[in-house]
Amino acid sequence: MPTTTANSPHLVTSGRRRTVRLQRNAACPTARVAAATCLMGSGTHLLTPCLDRVPLEHQFHAGERAATRLAGVLLGLDIAEPGDWQQTRRDPTEYVRATLNRWIDLHGGKAIRRRFCLRLMLSEVVDEYLEGGEPDPDGRRLYLFLHPDSAAYVVAGPTLELLEREHPRLAVTFYRLFTGAIGRWTRIYDFRDAEDRVQMLRDWAEGEEEQYEIADVAGSTPSCMKRDAFTVRGQDELKTLVRNGEAQALIKGALELERASAEVARPECTDDIREQLADTDPPLPAALVVFAENDAIEAHFEDESQTFAEATPEPNLILPLNAFDPESVRSAFHTLAVVCQTLAAASRLIDLMPGNEKWVTDSEADHGSSSGDRS
Repeated sequence: MPTTTANSPHLVTSGRRRTVRLQRNAACPTARVAAATCLMGSGTHLLTPCLDRVPLEHQFHAGERAATRLAGVLLGLDIAEPGDWQQTRRDPTEYVRATLNRWIDLHGGKAIRRRFCLRLMLSEVVDEYLEGGEPDPDGRRLYLFLHPDSAAYVVAGPTLELLEREHPRLAVTFYRLFTGAIGRWTRIYDFRDAEDRVQMLRDWAEGEEEQYEIADVAGSTPSCMKRDAFTVRGQDELKTLVRNGEAQALIKGALELERASAEVARPECTDDIREQLADTDPPLPAALVVFAENDAIEAHFEDESQTFAEATPEPNLILPLNAFDPESVRSAFHTLAVVCQTLAAASRLIDLMPGNEKWVTDSEADHGSSSGDRS
């Protein structure tokens, strides 16, 4: 009678011939590999991997340690907005740019763009094309630069005539306040620059037989500009000298502009910055102030502007900051706020000056052009 051993497969007995049946999913007794049924998915369908809560995009930022650190410092100083982090897709550079744009708008950006075309730039070097223009290896040193894309156009003659009728020294006082406040932070091209160019052209032409026609700046300058302006102490009494309502608004705007501009001192350039800027051209003018349209001052400006792009111009303003030092960042942004408030006050004052109604940069204005980039 047949028998089984412990190592034999299970036998099924019946009245028929006895045969050996392998268990389902058992290994092949010859090839010793897994059965095909073990390699197929169970059930009647295939399952796809679930991607819920898996980020669809990953970002890698190389060499942006300063921007990353600055973003955190701005957030800690309540200068940056937490909500901008998601809107900028968690990009530290874009987050800082959004913060700069917001800061400008909070301190008069709309008024600035009405009259001025300026760019605010954040960089790790003063100029990457200059010798020594290497970023700080520790990622601490940053610079805020202010560059004009074009010069604001200001016609001062009608305003000076109006103020001179109120008091002989009022016109020149207004002019000094207006140009001095703007010139503290940006470069202005006016009759003094044109006079310097006239002298330079005469020096070049000296000894030459050929005569050059040089636009007469002195003939385009009103006689009131030769008078003495009121001193700082006398400026407090300016309002009492004016009875005309339009003139009062102009004097009030000039005094407010001066106070805004003088709130903080302009940062001094370090020796390192001056060394890197040694081969640059002078800053581009952020404003052109003429006494009348198409006068001699404008003629010299147009002539000189042909050489503005021959070399790298020095920025109008450089604000150095340490991205790892909250106090340094706070100070730089406070100074930037003063600059913005000064330019906004200047823009509003230009709106009050007669003869400047059409010289705006708003895209909505009939005679305007698009405003400059903000960062």
